[in-house]
Amino acid sequence: MKRFLAFVFIFAFLLTGCKINSPDITAIPEKKESKKEASQEEIQEGGTLRVNITSFDTLNPFLNDNEMVRQLLNLTLEPLVTLDKSLKPVPLLAYKWEVNGLNIKFYLRKNIKWQDGESFTARDVKFTMDSFLDKGSKSPYKDLIKAHISSYREIGDYEFEVSLNGPVANPLALFIFPIVAEHQYKDKGDIVNPLLVPIGTGPYKIVSYGQGNSVVLKRNPHYWGEKPHLEEINFKIVSDENAMITSFLSKEADFTFIKDVDWDKYRENSSINIYKYTLQRYVFLAPNLKKQVFSDVAVRKAIAYGIDVDRILREVYFKHGLKSNVPIRPDSWLYSPKIASLYSVKEADKVLQDAGWLKANGIGTKGGYQLKFNLLVNSDNPYLLKVAQIIKTNLKEIGIDINVVPASWDDLLKSVFSGNFDLALMEWNLNYNQDISSLFMTKGKDNFMGYSNPSLDDLFNKVFSETDEKSLRNNYYKVGEILAEEQPVIGLFYLEGAVMAYDNVKGIDPTSFNVFNNISSWYLKKQY
Repeated sequence: MKRFLAFVFIFAFLLTGCKINSPDITAIPEKKESKKEASQEEIQEGGTLRVNITSFDTLNPFLNDNEMVRQLLNLTLEPLVTLDKSLKPVPLLAYKWEVNGLNIKFYLRKNIKWQDGESFTARDVKFTMDSFLDKGSKSPYKDLIKAHISSYREIGDYEFEVSLNGPVANPLALFIFPIVAEHQYKDKGDIVNPLLVPIGTGPYKIVSYGQGNSVVLKRNPHYWGEKPHLEEINFKIVSDENAMITSFLSKEADFTFIKDVDWDKYRENSSINIYKYTLQRYVFLAPNLKKQVFSDVAVRKAIAYGIDVDRILREVYFKHGLKSNVPIRPDSWLYSPKIASLYSVKEADKVLQDAGWLKANGIGTKGGYQLKFNLLVNSDNPYLLKVAQIIKTNLKEIGIDINVVPASWDDLLKSVFSGNFDLALMEWNLNYNQDISSLFMTKGKDNFMGYSNPSLDDLFNKVFSETDEKSLRNNYYKVGEILAEEQPVIGLFYLEGAVMAYDNVKGIDPTSFNVFNNISSWYLKKQY
C-alpha cells in the first residue's frame, strides 16, 4: 500500500464518477439565508470559533502523521503551491513559476513576514526541504521529496529552483508541503522536538498549546493575505472520536470533524450543517491481465457494466461516494467530460455474448472455459467485505461466478505483486498530483495488473513533457478516455468525507486537502 501513497495520513489526503461538474462540497441540509442575514452588517468581526480535535502526539510538522493535526497546521503554515477545489495547483507563497523539462523555478512573494515579524525568504524553503529529508523526520512528506526531487537551491532571496529526478505528471502539485521558518530551529534537535510549536506565514498563529487540553490560535497581525474575520480559533483536545462528537452535540464546540461514514443521522438537528468533500480514497477492482481471460477487454467491460455502484454506495456507504470508472476524480480539472457511467446489465450481457461467452447453467462459457474467479478483499476492511458480496451478487446476474477470498492487507499485496490472483478489490489513497502513470504504463513500477498499451505510454510521455496547462489537460482527457474504454482496472468510486458546524458558523467551503480552505471568509453570525 505504501508505494501508492504520497501521504499516508491523508484521507484524501488524505482521498471521484460521471458528472464533470459534480460539486466537491455540499451543505446538508441546504439553507437559504435572507438578504439581511447575508449582508455585511451581519458579519461579526472577531469572536472565537471552537473546534474539537482528538488527542495527538505533536504539532511539529517534521514528526506529524496525524490528519487532523495537518488540517490544523493549514491555518498557520503555508506551502509554495496550494490546490483549488478541482485539484489544480494555484500560487501561494510562490506567486508564479517556470517549468523547463525537469527544472522548476519558483518566484517567491516578497514582503511576507513570519508570525514573529521576521522576513520570509528562499532560505526558509531550502531549510524546510533539508529538514524533511533529515534522518529524524517522520513526516510522510519526506517520502514525497525523496521520491521525486533530486536537487534544489536558492537563487537570491526570492527565487528557488528545483530539479526533479524523473518525469512526473502535474509536477507543481508535489509542492504542497508546508514551509517553516529556519530561524525558529536554532538547534539541530529542534527538527525532532515533539514539543516544538511552529510559526508560519498563514492567517493564524498558535499562541497557546496545552498538551491534552487545547490549542489556541489568534489572527496573525503580519498576515500578507486577506484578513480573516475570526479573531481566535480554539481547538479543544478530547480523548477520541466518540468524545469529539459528544462534545460537539453538547454544544461545547461550533465545528468538528466527522469520521463516521453515517453522518446523515446528524441532519435531524436543524441547527447543524454538514459539508462533504471528495477524498483521495479510490475503490476499484484490479484484474490480473496476465491471465488470458482478462486479456479479453470484453470480459473487463462486462464486469464494469455489471456492477451496480449506486447500490454499493447506498447500502454500504450511505450514498457518501462519487462514482468514477477511472482513477481521476470527476471534480478534477483533468477529468474528461466524455467519460460516462457504465452500469447496465443488458449491456453487460450483450458485450459477453458478442465476444462469444454464452451461459451454460448460468455461467458464461467459451471454449470450455467458465467465468469463475476468486476475488481477493482486505479482511480488515468491513466496508469492502460488504462491497465484495454485492459485487458477487451483481456479477452472478450476468453469468460470472465470484468466490470472495478475504485476506489480510499484507497477504493481499503479496498475492497481487506476485501475480497470484484473479481479481482484487482494493482501496487506495491516490496522490494529489494525480500522476497515475506508474499504474498503467507498460513498465510502470506499480503496474501489477500487467497492462500494456503503447498509445497510452505515448500519452503519458507527452504529459510528462507538457508545460502548457491546456495541453496537459487535453492529454489527460485522452488518458482518462482510454482507461474508461479499456478498463485495465474496473473503477468504482471515490469516498467522501465531511465536517459539520452549527448554523451560526458561516462561509465554510472545505476541500479534502484543506477543510479550512477559505478560512478568511468564515465568520460567526450575530446572535440576538
